Amino acid sequence: MTGPCSDYRDEDVVAWMLGDSDDSKAQDLAEHLASCPACRARAAEYRALDRSAGACREGPVIRWRGFDSPFGAMRVAASREGLVALTWQAASDEAFVAGLERRYRAAPVVCDGDELADAEAQLGAYFDRRRQGFELPVDLGGLTDFQRAVLAATARLGFGETATYTEIARRIGRPGASRAVGNALGRNPIPVVVPCHRVVRTDRTLGGYTGGLRYKRALLGIEGRTDLLS
Repeated sequence: MTGPCSDYRDEDVVAWMLGDSDDSKAQDLAEHLASCPACRARAAEYRALDRSAGACREGPVIRWRGFDSPFGAMRVAASREGLVALTWQAASDEAFVAGLERRYRAAPVVCDGDELADAEAQLGAYFDRRRQGFELPVDLGGLTDFQRAVLAATARLGFGETATYTEIARRIGRPGASRAVGNALGRNPIPVVVPCHRVVRTDRTLGGYTGGLRYKRALLGIEGRTDLLS
């Protein structure tokens, strides 16, 4: 930011830029800006910041938040439509943000703790066995129709309810696609909230889990499905 000018405070420049100055002060400052390169530069910088903030307020934006969980450092992200990512696998905040930036090249990715506080609270209550479901919208945009169908069917499974890969395939009208269902669930960007841990093999063994089988066991344990854990 350009160095200050003693004639006018930053608040005066910002008020003028936003049109909040009274008429006499606005006229005085306009005349001052015409003759003061430092204040003109400050006004230009504040205007650029305001445009950037406006883009975040009005345009597409991805907000994220990190917090502690029983699985370690967990990170969650959302668009304006709903959750787009949840993971405890990212090595760092930087790695998580880099992945979001590759996935959403046209949207700024910003850390916003307030916006996603409810997601953290609901996940915490689930891990503490105080909540059995989530009231969190999800955004499955950018996925294929098949992936969305698989995840939508999986999201309808209730707390402690399980289905097989074959059953999910039948439910979406693709009875021969159980392997493809497994692949789609392996790329689920919002585990736990979209409960792919509730999908098991036909023989009722656990099957795979991208996050690691010990986490699938832990999630099923939270939901009381100890019959599946032997």
